[in-house]
Amino acid sequence: MLPVVSGDTLLSQAEQVRTRAADLAVGLSRTARLSATIAQERAVLRMLGVDGLDRAGHPLATTLAERYCGSDTGRLGRGVLLPFVVAMLEYDMPPHELALDGASGAIDLGLEAQLLERPDRLAAAQKRAVVLIKAALARFDANRTATREMRDVLGQPDEPWLGLDLQATEVTAGVAEARSMIAAGADLIQVEVPASWEFAEARRQAGLETPHLFEVQTPQRARETAAGGRRSKSAPVRPAAEPVPVGSQRGLASLRKAVDDAAAQRRCYASLMTVTSAFAAPEQAVVAAFERIDFVGADPIREIVEDNVDPERTLADHSFAHRLQARAGCNVVIGPGPLALGEDVATGIPSDVATRAGCALALQALGAELALADGVPADRLMLGAVPDWAAGDGDAGAFLLQAWLRRAVFPQHRLVMGGGKGWLNAPGGSAALVAAMSGSSVSLSLEPRGTGEVRTLATDLAAAAGTARALRAALGDGNLHGGAVEQASRTLRAAGAVLERLSAEGWECLLGPAGHGADGERLGRSAVVDRADGPTSAERLLARLL
Repeated sequence: MLPVVSGDTLLSQAEQVRTRAADLAVGLSRTARLSATIAQERAVLRMLGVDGLDRAGHPLATTLAERYCGSDTGRLGRGVLLPFVVAMLEYDMPPHELALDGASGAIDLGLEAQLLERPDRLAAAQKRAVVLIKAALARFDANRTATREMRDVLGQPDEPWLGLDLQATEVTAGVAEARSMIAAGADLIQVEVPASWEFAEARRQAGLETPHLFEVQTPQRARETAAGGRRSKSAPVRPAAEPVPVGSQRGLASLRKAVDDAAAQRRCYASLMTVTSAFAAPEQAVVAAFERIDFVGADPIREIVEDNVDPERTLADHSFAHRLQARAGCNVVIGPGPLALGEDVATGIPSDVATRAGCALALQALGAELALADGVPADRLMLGAVPDWAAGDGDAGAFLLQAWLRRAVFPQHRLVMGGGKGWLNAPGGSAALVAAMSGSSVSLSLEPRGTGEVRTLATDLAAAAGTARALRAALGDGNLHGGAVEQASRTLRAAGAVLERLSAEGWECLLGPAGHGADGERLGRSAVVDRADGPTSAERLLARLL
């Protein structure tokens, strides 16, 4: 006979999962703050005003950071901030012009860094660096205020919000597409930022498929995208004018203005969300703060599990990004937990549904607690409600169970549906959405573009939410019953076991003994070092300001 599990027992188990995740996250966050990465240095350069492309057409901040740090762990540990600023003072040049000369090799920041050995030059560089970083943070604060005031004037749309992927990759087509979607009823536009050059190169060197960087659209494709059609299969053609990726900083600035204009005509605030690849979280945070991006998809555990990125590198990047996002007031979106198959591969025995679901829940809880430990407020942290694979057999009850579990474990956080795949136009998707929203209220539903008319999607989402609210009211107590109680308990026990093993044995118990790279190493391992603490290091200055 199965043991009797009560609602109070389930809530107690949920609290234990959250507590274990929080305990583990505190230690990981503390270590991550002491690590420097090349992505953090790129973000610092962006805060100083280094954006756009170098003369070869590569991201300027990337080229300069790589040229200065290279494989020199000492330089990476001390950071590029003070060498860059002392060179600004020496040559009396603005940041962007200095960066262009530094990226081309006309100015050697390594040589300029030697000036920091003189106390007067060091003091002057530190003073100027404080001014520059504070100016960047003032821009963060001004945009945060502007966003709040616009929301107050226009008003927030009713939850759940409808979020749609932007198909266009070039800014002109993207602006037209976003305007049409907002006018038709979309509340949020999700933009996929081109993959970071570092991630693409790391995968290429590991013999893996290179992620999409930026595909130039033909005029015909731009017209089709703006009209809501599917992408043409014709070969991309380079237009006469220099194309601007819609996910670049310049592209997002144009998109922000267009979305604000369209939302004002609709008399309701509309949001922007960016999602990018591994190794880009710090830069994504800076760009989001500078260009008034409301939501950022930033899931460190997914990068570790699915992208084969070194855990120490990932956590260092996201810890830095979290502090910037907290200052900027961005909403951070973490997925419903990745599907980790390390133990299945090691043993050759597939785990059952409760074990897989428990592992995903545990990893999501760890990601959430890491963000909280890094300073992201609870009301700015949004979590995926249901893993895409959890209802692969079409069982709507699995949707309700997974959403209910997340409400139990994360009562302070709003939930998100979709992100990996859409449900409104999928076979049985409306029933799945109703089931999930019956298990817990959902604040945002993300749908891929091209799955249907925007007005129809908005109407169907509102109908699903209304049906779910009626069901929750009719059910009354909000507790699970029948076999779902035992399934929930098994999932929570599995989640707790995963966190215990992770705490005791480290990441290898989850990921397996080796990565998928050509040399067996996980991606990004060589680009993270302990942050230096000497007088010429930026560590204390950044820690104080951020």
